This record gives sequence, C-alpha cells and structure tokens, in this order.
Amino acid sequence: MREQEILRAAVIGMGNMGSQYAGLLLAGKVPGMALAAVTRVKSEMLAARGLTLPEDLPVYPTADALFGAVDAGQLALDAVIIATPHRLHQEQAEAAMQRGLCVLSDKPAGIRSSQARQMEQARPEGLVCGYIFQQRTFPSYRMIHQLVHSGQLGKVKRVSWTVTDWYRSNAYYAGSGWRGSWEKDGGGTLLNQCPHNLDMLQWICGMPARTRAFCHNGKYHPIPVEDEVTAYLEWPGGATGVFTASTGEAPGVNRLEIALDDGLIVCEPDGVKIARLDRPELEYRNAPGTGFEKPSAHWETHPMEKDPDAYADVLRNFADCVRTGRSGDLLAPWEEGRKSLTLSNAIYLSSWTGETVEIPAPDTPAEQAFEEAFEAGWRSQF
Repeated sequence: MREQEILRAAVIGMGNMGSQYAGLLLAGKVPGMALAAVTRVKSEMLAARGLTLPEDLPVYPTADALFGAVDAGQLALDAVIIATPHRLHQEQAEAAMQRGLCVLSDKPAGIRSSQARQMEQARPEGLVCGYIFQQRTFPSYRMIHQLVHSGQLGKVKRVSWTVTDWYRSNAYYAGSGWRGSWEKDGGGTLLNQCPHNLDMLQWICGMPARTRAFCHNGKYHPIPVEDEVTAYLEWPGGATGVFTASTGEAPGVNRLEIALDDGLIVCEPDGVKIARLDRPELEYRNAPGTGFEKPSAHWETHPMEKDPDAYADVLRNFADCVRTGRSGDLLAPWEEGRKSLTLSNAIYLSSWTGETVEIPAPDTPAEQAFEEAFEAGWRSQF
C-alpha cells in the first residue's frame, strides 16, 4: 500500500489489552492507522478504561463474523491486531493471512511451538506480520542488547534472571474462566507472565542449547498449572544460566545478571549497573602472583528506563512497516514468536520427563520430534 494511505485495522478481542490497543487508535496515538472494527466487546472493560466506541464502528461478536464480513465485501481491512486468549492466536492469524491481511499478534504465538512454526509457514510472501513484544522498546533493554551483541565485554559466561515480582492472589485465577488451566490457558506463569522475559532472554543472549527444569504446579494457588519455575540453561558457546519465576512470592524481585568475559551487567527495577574490567580477565587468570589478586573494574550506573509509550510504539512500528512494506524493520517479526515459545515448551517438557531437554534447531527432524513430545506431554496434563 502507499505510505500516505491510512491503514485500516481491526482489533480482535476487546479484553484488557485489546481495549487498550483500540483506545490508542481512537486517540490518534498511531499516525496512519485507524480503528476499522472490533470483536468480542466487553462493556465492563470499556467502562474500566473510560473508553467509548464510535457509534458507527462495526462491532462483531466473533472473529469468524468479522472475517465473514470481509469475505462478503461488507468490511474493508488492511490488518488485524489479535488480543484474544493465546490458544486462539494461530487460528485467527491464519484466517487473516488467508485474506491477505497483515497481522500483529499479542504474545505468546500460541501454546505449542508448532503453532508458531505453522504460522510462519502460512505467511504469504511480503505480508507484514509481527508480535507485540513491547519490552524490546525499553531503552535499558536495548542498551543491554547492544552491549552484549557488540562484544565489548566479550562473550557471555553466565546468565541469571530471577523474576518473582509477578505476585497474584487466588482471586486472579478465580476471576477468569481460562486462567490457570492447561486446556484453556495452556499453562501457568510460563505461558501467562513470562513470555516477555523469555523473549528478552533469547533476544539478548541467544537461544539456549538445552535445559533441565522444574515446574511446581499449584504450589501457592489452587490451580493445576505451575506457579513457580526454576530452569537451568546451557548455551551453545558454553554459557550457563538459571531462570526463576513465581506468582507466589511477596514482595518478589526482578534481577537480571549477565556475566561476560570482561564485565558484568546487573539490571533491576532501580537501575542498571555495568562493570568493565580494566583489562581482559584472561590476562588476570594467567598472570603470576599469589593467586588471590582480583581484577579491577570500573562501575557505571544507569537508570532503569522503560518506555511509557511502549504499546503505541509497537503499533506505530507495525503501521510504518505495513505502509512501507519493510517487514525487516519490525520490532518482533513473525519468526521471533517461535523462539520464546520453544524455550517455554522445553522447560515444561524437561519438568514433565525429569530429564535434560535439547532445544532443537528450527526446521529440523529434531524439532519435529520435540514438538510431538511436547504435545503428548501437554495433553497428558488434562
């Protein structure tokens, strides 16, 4: 489409996040993209956000009804924003792509990594499709990503991310018909709270090679899914790491540590600290002496900068990429959805089998075997 044209977008799923996306479009926060239709409207959610939909805005009860209107020529669209429960993402994304509509989907891609793979394979050439991984817009995470990938501090040695500030009461699970279930939610904290953390983990440090993990179901809440996870990880280059998450700790912490050959990065809500050794650690290690000499390091501190307009920035990026046709400029293009989902699936599979699980390379026989093993394990949970 021409850059000056207005992108007509529909929001599928007007729950907590969908109503937020619709509100951004109605408020003109996304230049060049207009709200053309919505589905699954919840009046209580609109009231909670103080959002009033225009009287002439098409409202459909389901995604199927919306796509039927498109097929009948009653509704003209260029794109959809999917904000429904994640078990529906694949079905709705593929229905949109079959109609030549660009897609921006909320996280995660689905429940199973095979769903993300199938969505990739179903994308027509040239169609712009991406995910809402809004933490990729945070200045602090972008700084850490650039620093790690630049090689300034050498290679990653160790990673530790403890994110236990996801506290949820029993009312959180009881107040929804789908949260905290295998069949409808797909899992617990890994699928609901952690997709952004797992996306950041692989975006900054790359995909791990294997994991040995432990998921504790209903440890703190009366739910059949996990509310606490600890996963040991190994990367292809020899780095090791631990990822821990919980919805049952209070007050909880959020601390990311990345130890590299020649420095250390520590990221917490109150700031980012970076230590740079005055010379390579290997020189210290091989130097003569008593053996107790410690490397000298210079510490620098930075505020923890989030992005108050993160969701609007993701939508603006998507709109720009659709209008220009440059899908390579997306913050989180279609192929990124499979990575964090493969990682969470591997953590689950390791916990279920009690074994170390190798994380497969994409589009390999090993990936097919991994997908089959995960689906069998997942279905056995309910």
